[in-house]
Amino acid sequence: MYHPRLYGEFYEMGLKYGSLLHDKAKFSLPKISKEKITFGMESYKELKNFSPEVIEEIKGFAEGIKDKPEHVGAFLLSLGVFNTTGQCSVFAFRNNNAVVFGRNYDMLYQFKKFTESSLIAPKDKYAYISQSDVFIGRSDGINEKGLAVAMSFVNGTKIQPGISFHFIIRKVLEECESTEQAVDVILNTKVSSANNFLVADKTGDLTVVESCPQKAMVRKPNHDENFITITNQFQLSEMKKFDANGVEWSKSKERYEGLEKQLKNLEEIDLLKAKAILSDKCVCLDLKKQQFGTIWSVVSNLNSLTIERAETKPKTTNFKPETRLDWWLNKRDINISKTMKK
Repeated sequence: MYHPRLYGEFYEMGLKYGSLLHDKAKFSLPKISKEKITFGMESYKELKNFSPEVIEEIKGFAEGIKDKPEHVGAFLLSLGVFNTTGQCSVFAFRNNNAVVFGRNYDMLYQFKKFTESSLIAPKDKYAYISQSDVFIGRSDGINEKGLAVAMSFVNGTKIQPGISFHFIIRKVLEECESTEQAVDVILNTKVSSANNFLVADKTGDLTVVESCPQKAMVRKPNHDENFITITNQFQLSEMKKFDANGVEWSKSKERYEGLEKQLKNLEEIDLLKAKAILSDKCVCLDLKKQQFGTIWSVVSNLNSLTIERAETKPKTTNFKPETRLDWWLNKRDINISKTMKK
């Protein structure tokens, strides 16, 4: 897993990372079909309005790898749309004094070599730690305000040129400090495909947005529950007609029921218990025949901003502390203090 630290202007972040990949890893864009290029180019037009700052980052990245911004944008915006291979399990739990967030990302084992966990600190935006299996786009993260967001794929019935989950996750982490703000962003985005988005903040506001090109709806915890979960299907009856199913192979229903069963019986949890839940065989995928399973796992206390990550199949003993967000916030505070003294 790569561990880049990117901060400053968006263009500078893109140029730094693109140049690093080009010079050190001889990176170039994989070839994609004409259908994906056309789809991606149409989506790139949408991205210009949705997040002009990220367009600048794409321009910098393209310069770094000696390619065109449109090519980079088309590649990124077609990912995870035509083939929803990833299968994931996510939960958030509201204690009396803290909110705990947990996430497994399940994918083909061959994609392990492309995974990254990044410290992103754009100028005039919120800083955050986030994970992904593609440069620039994000799959989950926790920002400095104690807001966490993660997506899971749903096998939807329609795709359209629009904004892919990678860039929705980014916008939420960079611009939102509350679940309410994040939900507003997701509900008002022209999405390209079907996904669940789980959002939680440090106040204990837990929400899932079930989203697809046809519709988006909000799901909250039941009145007697202090947690919420997602795997790879829609749960709301109004949304099920937009879910084509076909995810039985990844045990999506079993994982959802496994999470629900474990969390229903708890009054409070800590990070150790969160790790145990994500490591449980009912939740953690290890499909040897398909060479598919959990390739990273993250837990966090959103109130203390304590983050731990396993960069392979999770066990309670193989999570490591993530300290880069603390490092950045301390660095920023010191710089502010020095500036004020001048």
